[in-house]
Amino acid sequence: MKKALLIMAFAAQALCGSTVYARDNMDLIRADYYFTHLAFYKAIPYYEKLAENGGTAYLYARLGDCYRLTGDIAKAEEYYRKVIEMKKVTDPLRLKYGKVLMQLQQYDSASRWLKEFAANNPRDRRAVNLVEGCRIAPGMLRSPNRGTPALLDVNTDRSEFGPTFWNGNLVFASDTAIGVHKRQSAWSGNSCYNIYAVPCDGSGNCGTEAVTLGAAGKVNIEWHNGPATFNATGDTMYFTRTRYNEKFFSRGAVPNKDSVVVLEMMMATEYDDATHKFTKVKPMAFNRQSHSVAHPTISADGSTMIFSSTASGNGSDMYMSHRNKKGKWMKPVNLGPNVNTEGEEVFPYLVNDTTLIFASDGHAGLGGLDIFISHWDREKSVFLPPVNMGAPVNSSYDDISMALSAEGSGYFSSNRPAAFASDNIYYYRKD
Repeated sequence: MKKALLIMAFAAQALCGSTVYARDNMDLIRADYYFTHLAFYKAIPYYEKLAENGGTAYLYARLGDCYRLTGDIAKAEEYYRKVIEMKKVTDPLRLKYGKVLMQLQQYDSASRWLKEFAANNPRDRRAVNLVEGCRIAPGMLRSPNRGTPALLDVNTDRSEFGPTFWNGNLVFASDTAIGVHKRQSAWSGNSCYNIYAVPCDGSGNCGTEAVTLGAAGKVNIEWHNGPATFNATGDTMYFTRTRYNEKFFSRGAVPNKDSVVVLEMMMATEYDDATHKFTKVKPMAFNRQSHSVAHPTISADGSTMIFSSTASGNGSDMYMSHRNKKGKWMKPVNLGPNVNTEGEEVFPYLVNDTTLIFASDGHAGLGGLDIFISHWDREKSVFLPPVNMGAPVNSSYDDISMALSAEGSGYFSSNRPAAFASDNIYYYRKD
C-alpha cells in the first residue's frame, strides 16, 4: 500500500535522536532510527527481535504502527491488541485500533474504541464520521450498488494505482520498476514509483504490457513519480514526485528543516509524437519545501486545479486554484469542512468540471480509505458534502484514486484481496 503517497512524507537520510533509555541497546536504536525516518519495512525485524522474549507496550505499539503503515492489517491488529491487554490505552491507540478493526470488518468492536476516542475528542468530526461508518457499513456491504469491478490483467503483485485517461491509454503509477533502475523505498521495501501507460478503451479492454511514460531522468527520476493527470488535449501532464535536486554533485531527494522530504507537483510539456515522451519538465508554483503538494487534477478547460496538500498541518486537505487570464495560478484555497476532515483527503479527480471524486478516511465509510463523490454548488461556490460511492466500488480495505468518465464508467484502485497482491486497478461500470 502506498501510504507514503497518502501521508505524503519521505524520510531524509539524516540522523535523528532515539529514546534516552535505548542508548545502550543498539537494536532499539536502529529500530527507532528507521521508524522516525519512516523506514518501517527496515524497522520491523529489529522490533520483532526485541519483542521475542516478551515485549513492552512501546514495542508492541511501534510494531502495530509499522505493520499498519506497510499494509499488514491483521498483524497491526495483533500488536495493538497486545498493548490494550496491557491496559496501556491512549487516544491515538483507540483511533488507530478502531480504524484497523473497521478494515477487518469487526464493526461492533471498532465502534466501541472509536466512541471512546470521540468522547475524549468532541471537536474531532472524523471520529463522529467513523462511528457512523461502523453503523452503516454492514448494510452497505450486504446491499451493494449494481455493477461488478473487473480486475485488469496489467496488474502485478506490486502496487498499481492512480489511473487516469490519456489519448487512448490508461496511465497509472506503479512500483513494478519495468525496464528501469529504481531506488528502493525504505517505507515498503519495494521500488519507488514510476509512471506507466497501457492501451485501454472506455469499456475496460486494456493491454497487458505497460511502458514507462516520459523521458528517463526528466519525468521518471529514481525516486517516487506519480500519479499523473492531463489537460484536455493531452499535450501537458501534471504529476507528483519526490522533491528532488537535479544538480549533478548534489543530485537526490531534498529534505526540509525537519529532515523530511516532501512531495511536489511538476508540469511536463513538449510532447514528442515520435518518441512518445514529454521532454520538458518544470515545477509548479505551488511547491513548498515546508509541506507536500500532490495528486493534481485539472479541469477540461485548464483553468481550475485541485490537489492535496499537508499545508494545514492537519492531515492531507484538498485545495483549489484558478488560473487567471495571464496564465498565472492564483493562491490555492482550502476546500473547507464539507470536503476536508482531520483525516486524509487525497487523490482528487474532476469530472465535467463540477463533480469531484476523491478518497478519504475521515468521512463515514466502510473502513480504510473510501471513494467519495461531491458536486459543485454554483450558487454557494462550494463543493457539497460528499456521498460515499458504496460497494462494490468501496470495501473495508483501501479504495482510492478513481477516474470516472462522463458516462459513468471508469477505473479505480484497491488493495482488497485479489488474484494479484497489493494495490490493483479495476474497471467499473454501473449496471
